[in-house]
Amino acid sequence: MPALAAVAAGLTLFAAPAAPAPIAPVTSASVGAQVVPAAFDPAATPQANRATVTVTAQAAGTLQVDVVTAGGIVVRALLAPTAVTAGQTQTLTWDGAGVPDGHYAVRARLTDAAGAVQESLTPVTRDGADPVVTVPAPAPSVTARGPVRVRATATDLSGATAMRLVVESQLGVEIGTVKMPAPVDGASELAWNLRVKGRLLLPGAYRLRVAADDAVGRRGQGEAHLLRVERAVTSTQIYRLPEAGAKVALTFDDCLDTGPWLQLLAALRRARVKATFFCNGVNVRSNPQAARRTVADGHTIGSHTWSHPWMTQKDAGEQRSQIRGDREIWWSVAKASPGPFFRPPYGDVDAGVRASAGAEGMAWTVLWDVDPSDYLRPSVGVLVDRVVSKARPGSIVVLHVEANTAAAVPGMVRGLRAQGLQPVSLDELFGRASYLARARRG
Repeated sequence: MPALAAVAAGLTLFAAPAAPAPIAPVTSASVGAQVVPAAFDPAATPQANRATVTVTAQAAGTLQVDVVTAGGIVVRALLAPTAVTAGQTQTLTWDGAGVPDGHYAVRARLTDAAGAVQESLTPVTRDGADPVVTVPAPAPSVTARGPVRVRATATDLSGATAMRLVVESQLGVEIGTVKMPAPVDGASELAWNLRVKGRLLLPGAYRLRVAADDAVGRRGQGEAHLLRVERAVTSTQIYRLPEAGAKVALTFDDCLDTGPWLQLLAALRRARVKATFFCNGVNVRSNPQAARRTVADGHTIGSHTWSHPWMTQKDAGEQRSQIRGDREIWWSVAKASPGPFFRPPYGDVDAGVRASAGAEGMAWTVLWDVDPSDYLRPSVGVLVDRVVSKARPGSIVVLHVEANTAAAVPGMVRGLRAQGLQPVSLDELFGRASYLARARRG
């Protein structure tokens, strides 16, 4: 997926040229037509999937009404030559059947008794396609502190009427939209301050899209582009999130070996469960296939440092280096960010470690309230019982990437669901607080 291009004032999205112009109208004092709506979608509801054509002859004669192309080619005869009197009105419809999308015109032609011909052309557009928002691949960028300048042009037959910036998590979950100024000739520009619903984005990786609505009610959006937000924050330590309701976060640490890691991913896939992986950077580097699969499967990732040290025994510079190294390898391997979640190895944390985590953009220092000690490799039945018996609404369960743990996943999921608890990832547990807001400590 391409990243956004860095420019002096921030980041810029570029887009495609405008669609061809409608056919120019031609008026006549003797005959005229009104077309409502001027553009329509043939696939819309029955009330909106056609144009109503009202033709009025101001003089007596023979009236003929056709739908024509810009070159005058008839694509649909709406009214065969018909004698009319002065002031007579004909009401017709055109559903666009049998012709491609495009700009057309209703040609009303009136021939009087002397053979003189008067005609008018009234534009009409058949638009059954979504607006196209095209963004050429810009230069890679991995940082953005704002403002982000977004310039986009929607190509559409009936014309874009509204545009917005769609902000998604790196997993593709929509966080919110930001209204862009009304487009002029399909183009709009926004200087975005990294806020959604009034809240500043937390550090992490996000996907940006430009979406457009057209005059016939169709909606289209451009390709997603990665945006990485990096800034210092205050890191909040949390063990449990009871306000999340009947959800339990399953989290898996270390990710030492490829085999158990892939087994665990397969078990979660079969159970249709998303979880969270706190992998050490050195293991992400050694197991790139499993790391990319983790992100592709929609699981949350968090930082677990580069090499699993006792963090309180390191100075601030070493602590930050450990977190930064983990963050950067995830970006290098999977174009993903572990922010804003950080878990210190062994749960070894103090105010200094939290400060270092915050300095590296980790808004949440995530510990746990359920520890079944799976690293001691108890039997599958014992492991399942330890998790299910201790889990409460909003619990965070600490587990490890082990073959024995992967084997216990089906039982854990069944047991939690039997108690009315849904196993989830941290993104799902926190909701928008993963990106925008603060939650209370558990």
